[in-house]
Amino acid sequence: MSEPPAVPAPAPIPVEQLHFAMPPVHASPDEERAYRRQRLAGALRLFGEHGYEDGVSGHITVRDPELADCYWVNPFGAPFAGIAPQDLILVNGDGQVVQGRFHVNQAAFAVHAAVHRARPGAVAV
Repeated sequence: MSEPPAVPAPAPIPVEQLHFAMPPVHASPDEERAYRRQRLAGALRLFGEHGYEDGVSGHITVRDPELADCYWVNPFGAPFAGIAPQDLILVNGDGQVVQGRFHVNQAAFAVHAAVHRARPGAVAV
């Protein structure tokens, strides 16, 4: 019984021909804000789907692209699985809700605000 002929391994693509997937460039802060809110709501739903929800204390924050020291976050106690962009609340660095109709978990948000302040280049925590 003879072995089948060896198939040659494909040649690697030269590194200089590879591209990096970069974040999209937005035409306006409003467009970027909508994009970030959509991505945040999607991330929360994925966390909920995979069981990464910790009752009322779990959350993810994303920096607003225009408003200094303001962050979008899921409402206190809202189940991750049903979060939509319009459900998110905008909270300032002191934990006060400046846009939205729900409460924020003050103690947990304080940790996120400190990380955002320490890392101005970080978009999400």
